[in-house]
Amino acid sequence: MDRGKITNLNPYHVIGLVVNTIIGVNLLTLSNSLSRMGYNQWWFPIVLGIIATISLLPMIAICKRYPNDSLFAINVKLLGKLFGQIVNLLIIMYAILSATAVNSDYVRLVQTSMINNQTITLPLLGLVLVMLYITNCGIKLIARFCLISFFFTVWMFYYLQWGFQKGGIMHIFPLFNTNLSDMLDALNRSFASMFGYEVLLFYYPYIKQKGKVFQHVTIGIWICVTVYVLILLTSVAYFSEWEIENLVYPILNLFKAVELSFLERVENLGIGLWVFLVLSTCTTYMWVARKGIEETLGKISLWHLLLPAAISYFLIRSWIPLEFQDFLFHKMTLWLGYGLILWPLFLLLLHAIRFGSGGKAP
Repeated sequence: MDRGKITNLNPYHVIGLVVNTIIGVNLLTLSNSLSRMGYNQWWFPIVLGIIATISLLPMIAICKRYPNDSLFAINVKLLGKLFGQIVNLLIIMYAILSATAVNSDYVRLVQTSMINNQTITLPLLGLVLVMLYITNCGIKLIARFCLISFFFTVWMFYYLQWGFQKGGIMHIFPLFNTNLSDMLDALNRSFASMFGYEVLLFYYPYIKQKGKVFQHVTIGIWICVTVYVLILLTSVAYFSEWEIENLVYPILNLFKAVELSFLERVENLGIGLWVFLVLSTCTTYMWVARKGIEETLGKISLWHLLLPAAISYFLIRSWIPLEFQDFLFHKMTLWLGYGLILWPLFLLLLHAIRFGSGGKAP
């Protein structure tokens, strides 16, 4: 686990953290989330990337004013101990729910596609144990794991060629038949696929080249946008509009288009390898939850990691109805994520009132 303010994250670590924290399981359902856009959906990630890049500016601005503090410490300094800790508690809740949502979506996918006659207890337990092991080693090991995961999975783009070959290439040309209502609905349903770059607010003190952090995080964001555009181009070419709207995991159906003489079900291979991306996302958010508890209590303990992991596990395996789980994991997480992304604007205002618009805190 990280001890003190150790600046040990290189540019490639930052890029890897951004890319893998964002992608997670979001790529599996992105086409379905953008179904209101029809065949026009393939260019919409560019809009998401522009919004994410713009929203990155206030995050970096507040971090530069407190270069040695995470957002947890910044909240306490600007809001006072009571209100700062209340906001920090909401952030810890967001981090736990984000990790839980990723784990839940993945194990449900594994259950429906590979072990539909068994419960999710053992896959979930195995996932949580590996998550605990990686998270306990600190943010630098998580960043290294993200880099390894990226190279373990990026080669699967080779299989997109089957979708293009069997699909209708004419589908990718813009039809200009979507209205503002459709675009706003698609924006609300799909922007969660960009969540992950906001974790910068917590690992900023560990970054070596703080002066170039905007450039490095932006590279990570636009790598994700490129991945999304390529996947959506293939989905638009391969699927009908009805399939885009009704297939929850369309990327798995893209794998089914692959024909290999030595492997019958390529989608099972894809699901198995996807665990690397899932672990990259949930370990980063679980690290945020642990860091928040440690900064709140002022000491480091393994229990500060075991507690949020136990909460995450029992939220999935408890008696809570699936409808309420969906509300917690998707709707509440969405609104907390929006709040976290916009929160630096409010903090910048408070900082300007207390210390002036351009100065650092003493």
